[in-house]
Amino acid sequence: MKSLLPPNSTFLEKNLTKNGKNAFDLPSIRIIKDIDQVPAQFLPFIAYQKSVDYWDENWQDTLKRYVIKKSKEQHKIKGTAAAVKRALEPFGYEVKLIEWFKAEPNLTPGTFNLELDLIGKSLSQEVFNEVNRLVSDAKSVSRHLGNLTITSNPTLTIHNILVHQTANTFCSLPRD
Repeated sequence: MKSLLPPNSTFLEKNLTKNGKNAFDLPSIRIIKDIDQVPAQFLPFIAYQKSVDYWDENWQDTLKRYVIKKSKEQHKIKGTAAAVKRALEPFGYEVKLIEWFKAEPNLTPGTFNLELDLIGKSLSQEVFNEVNRLVSDAKSVSRHLGNLTITSNPTLTIHNILVHQTANTFCSLPRD
């Protein structure tokens, strides 16, 4: 038997090594490594272990698993425009971020505009607060949101025949 124990190890240490060598091959430990197989009650603990920035127990299990899987990638790009987009996309939002140097005319240095399409979801104060929280978590501390435009296109189906769409747009302009 190969062991990492030093030659002067005790009889007890050798027996513990011999008897415990298969401890990490238990099915329960292998399941924890595969996020798709983990029982739902363990997801919050794995999210904490993987440093997920924001967690909501009301999310569906598929979204929870997605956020856990993408946590490492999100931390790598945190503070960039891609991080802001990626933070909002799992929730079904279409995101367009325009940085100050790409806007016509140029914006105040260090600012960006955000255009958000809720794609059929309703606009509420809770949604607005959630968007602001997600953006402030993902953006660089030195960047500031200049203008937020939110467009919602609620869909109404009548007798499964007629679909009516009306666009509602909310735009927050910077204060003078």
